[in-house]
Amino acid sequence: MIVNMYVDHLMSPSPASAEEVWNATQVHSKLFSDAAARIGLTPAEYKEFRGNLLDGKAVFVKLPRRVDAMSGDRRGSVYAVHNAVLDQTVMGWRVALADGNVVYVPQVCGNISLLRHAAVAVRPPHHVTRRVAAAFHAPRTTYIAPVAPGPVTPVTVTPPEEVPAAPAAAAQVLPAAAASHGSILPFFIPAAVGGIVAGLVHGNTTPAPPCKNGSNALNVCSR
Repeated sequence: MIVNMYVDHLMSPSPASAEEVWNATQVHSKLFSDAAARIGLTPAEYKEFRGNLLDGKAVFVKLPRRVDAMSGDRRGSVYAVHNAVLDQTVMGWRVALADGNVVYVPQVCGNISLLRHAAVAVRPPHHVTRRVAAAFHAPRTTYIAPVAPGPVTPVTVTPPEEVPAAPAAAAQVLPAAAASHGSILPFFIPAAVGGIVAGLVHGNTTPAPPCKNGSNALNVCSR
């Protein structure tokens, strides 16, 4: 199931600048602060992110295809898709944080996303010990291995497909045909219409996910 972030956007219309993104975080403060918490930003990181937006430190780039978390808003319910993989190239803003984490904002939807740093090399300070004929020891480097990602979730930011309107057209055509063939066809009309509708429903939609997990490609979800 592909989660449609175009439907579950945080911003509409699409922002034209990083300043518009910052303004949205100001006007819709609870929405964006909830989204930041969902994707794993600390309050300090979110404050730094907003400050960098305002200070012109956001760079317009091609976003990576995979992010650790991407936020969404489905009918007022904020959620996050973890280990999200975009199905296409998307442009947006890159905001680097001091701790190595990076916040991305896709231009098409404004859904703030997080890409954590892969690894951190910690170098303890080098202390010189004054001893006679003491050997020199290079400082150790502690490597923190990245956490292995879990199952990926495919996401899209394209408009959903239109649901076919053929059932209504079929219901209008069949009564006219029945009138020209006497009183026999009316007995078959309900079954014919029901079969057409069932075929369209089962043949042209994908299973609806829970709304808390976002919309699918056809802009539907179950309660």
